[in-house]
Amino acid sequence: MKHLAEYRDGPKARRLAAEIGRLVTRPWSIMEVCGGQTHSIIRNGIDQLLPPEVELIHGPGCPVCVTPVETIDRALAIARRPEVTFCSFGDMLRVPGSRESLL
Repeated sequence: MKHLAEYRDGPKARRLAAEIGRLVTRPWSIMEVCGGQTHSIIRNGIDQLLPPEVELIHGPGCPVCVTPVETIDRALAIARRPEVTFCSFGDMLRVPGSRESLL
């Protein structure tokens, strides 16, 4: 699969990590939001390529996986208001509330 192979270029990843190392002038904290991101970073050794000044923080999890139904219901109530333009990640639009989804 070409679209995946393009992102699995070890030498390029090492060059980019070295460039990040040159740019870091103070500690950086970067949070991965989704567990899939965390797994990819660790599985591919990206965490080991980054300089020690870059701290990776494992976040709360994918919003689709961790959002309670009550929060979806509140979002639905807000989205129904005529003066509101409701924006969200595409995946979140499909998460069901207690009676319907945002789609």
